[in-house]
Amino acid sequence: MQANRSLDRPSNDRLTDERILVPLDGSPVAESALAFAELIPARSIRLLLVEPDTMGPTLASAPEVAAWRVERAALAEAYLQRAGERLQRLGRQLETMFTFGDPATRIIEEAKHVDLVVMTTHGRGTGGRAMFGSVADRVARHAPTATMMVRGGARAIVPGPLTRLLVPLDGSPLAEGALPTAMHLARNLRLPLHLVRVVDRESLVGLILAGVTAERPARLAEASAKEAQAYLDRWCARLAERNLAVDCRLLSGSPAVALLDLLQPGDLVVMTTHGRTGVRRWLLGSVADKLVRAAPGPVLIVRAESGEALEEAPSSAMPG
Repeated sequence: MQANRSLDRPSNDRLTDERILVPLDGSPVAESALAFAELIPARSIRLLLVEPDTMGPTLASAPEVAAWRVERAALAEAYLQRAGERLQRLGRQLETMFTFGDPATRIIEEAKHVDLVVMTTHGRGTGGRAMFGSVADRVARHAPTATMMVRGGARAIVPGPLTRLLVPLDGSPLAEGALPTAMHLARNLRLPLHLVRVVDRESLVGLILAGVTAERPARLAEASAKEAQAYLDRWCARLAERNLAVDCRLLSGSPAVALLDLLQPGDLVVMTTHGRTGVRRWLLGSVADKLVRAAPGPVLIVRAESGEALEEAPSSAMPG
């Protein structure tokens, strides 16, 4: 039995932008997330630096190692204070934290105490170790709150004002799990919502070839597009009733390619990691991963809980 959740309440049951966590690793690449954290009107921003702990307990307890850890902590605190100077000038309450351990594990643990994580997908610490990428992937999958992924490195996103919130939907309640967070951001940032659904004609042809249906491809594609448009229209009407600026767009083709063609600078994608219709179409590692790697703006990942559905969701009255 699915647990219902209000459309007007973010999935983590907290404000999505009151407290922000920005994980750093000492590199300019990781620090590029700070410019995007500034765009969210948070009360406080916590900067977290995690030093990978490669020492065993015996070595870690040695006096010289303990002294090195104290020195390292002092240097880290000075670095975090410098990194947060601009945030303080903007009137944000700055919190800093340095710790030893596994970066992804520590970030996920600290995410329990904030409302949003903003981090780059790639970065390298002062020792040359790759700190983000797999770390960001683990955080987005397991953090209890939403995670804004900012692409760093050679193809880094250029910071700029946000102008639109784009929400990809696939007809499933799990994909709709991004809507409460998107609505909250739309109100706080005064941005329009753009709902998008992609009809993947190649998947429809695949079903036909597999013998799932005997209908001709053109007829099936037409029916699928009609159902998808009706679904989007119902969501647009429902959100408009809540005094939100919203429009919708039906696209055709490969979901990732169609969305990338639509996206423009200033867009913030808000999507779940679990939404799916028939196949796991919105899993991080497929569509979401491609958007993080190539979109012109950041991607905000909302971790939808399995079995959770929105109250009175339009999808509840129709097949996937």
